[in-house]
Amino acid sequence: PLAEFELSEGSGEAMYKYVERFVEISPRDSGTLNAGKAAQWLSREIKKCGLKPLADSWIEQTTNGRMAFSNIFTDYPGETEKTIIIGCHYDTKAGIGPNFQGANDGGSTVGVMLELMRQMAEKNVKTKHTIRFAFFDGEECLGESYSSHNGLHGSTRMADYYFTQARDILENVIIIDMVGDKNLVLEIPRNVTPKLAKQAMLAAMENPDAARVSLASTYCIDDHWPFVERGFPAIDLIDYTYGSTPNSRDYWHTLEDSIDKLSPISLEKTGILVVDILKLID
Repeated sequence: PLAEFELSEGSGEAMYKYVERFVEISPRDSGTLNAGKAAQWLSREIKKCGLKPLADSWIEQTTNGRMAFSNIFTDYPGETEKTIIIGCHYDTKAGIGPNFQGANDGGSTVGVMLELMRQMAEKNVKTKHTIRFAFFDGEECLGESYSSHNGLHGSTRMADYYFTQARDILENVIIIDMVGDKNLVLEIPRNVTPKLAKQAMLAAMENPDAARVSLASTYCIDDHWPFVERGFPAIDLIDYTYGSTPNSRDYWHTLEDSIDKLSPISLEKTGILVVDILKLID
């Protein structure tokens, strides 16, 4: 059962190797050939875990014209159809440069989620809820400002699906973003569901091996927000500070966001925290 599930020793190294392989496809700007390659790579890795990869591809009008997007996801079957989403984005911020890896912002969470699902499938972990592992396209906005047609495309697409077609099925949403920094400082933005924020902080306090997490002083526009807007309980775990000094952000959305900045320890601690939150809400 999920209550007895623990990540195996060396999980952080396995997560890091996933990220290392994933960022060989760089950059992964939405609507580009590399975005398609990244989606195909994710589908192959899900299949290797013994799960069925699913894709939702569409064309959407954006502030930059019509663009193609693809969400890649898989449903880990539980005892019921009631669903918990664990989600992240896999795209990169457009216009940074030809060698932009987006290792932390878009890559780190892919590694955490793939290894988590791989171990759950391998150990045949029994869950009450169906767990949807969702890799969102189009999280990044073009330019500096998010709007209704600029950014959060993949999460909005899935939130709309549940709101219009399966409103009674979706129970909770856990979003993770930028979780690989060697100096990991995970925060929970103010615009999340309070109950989930309390459960996340409780999970972090009760397990010394899990990542530390605190309540941020600000709101954050991220993939949790379309779900919150539609009335679904959702939380975001994100490290705002990603730079050359503890409180700076000078690696974020720059060519410095590369695999050498990531730590297997941070990835594993995040994975443990996600598992513990999952236990509390399942």
